[in-house]
Amino acid sequence: MNSLTPRLSLAILSMVALSACSANAGMNQTPSVTGAAVEVAVSETCVAGSDPKCVLIKGENVVVPSGFERVGVNNVSAAGDQGPNTVDVTFTKDGTKVFRDLTEKAAQAGTSERLLLKIGGEVQAVVTVMQAIDNGRVQIDFSPDHSAEEAIELIQAG
Repeated sequence: MNSLTPRLSLAILSMVALSACSANAGMNQTPSVTGAAVEVAVSETCVAGSDPKCVLIKGENVVVPSGFERVGVNNVSAAGDQGPNTVDVTFTKDGTKVFRDLTEKAAQAGTSERLLLKIGGEVQAVVTVMQAIDNGRVQIDFSPDHSAEEAIELIQAG
């Protein structure tokens, strides 16, 4: 069964409002180990030099958030049909709620806020959110510097 899964692109740093079909959704998924997670925060954009907390991250000037929320991951797998650096992520029930709330907040702010994704202890993306994501599944495109296998390991490590 095909499912519609929003894609988060770390390479081009933008949220795609359109959904992408995943032909192998549910196949070859790696069950998470305890602690598998992505850290997420919503941050305001800013003008460089306007505030000491305004920093350049992944090509965007944003205010450093006071903290990140942990979004639990139930399953993560390579999305080989989408590219060698793409992973399918399915959040836990609680993770789905947290992710929905944060993407809704970012989407409602329009162009003034970004969703920051921290994976492996490092901010990997600053994403413009066009609409809330409430189905508990996303695809994340990593830069060519990370393979899908490396991305899976980072997410599983939480």
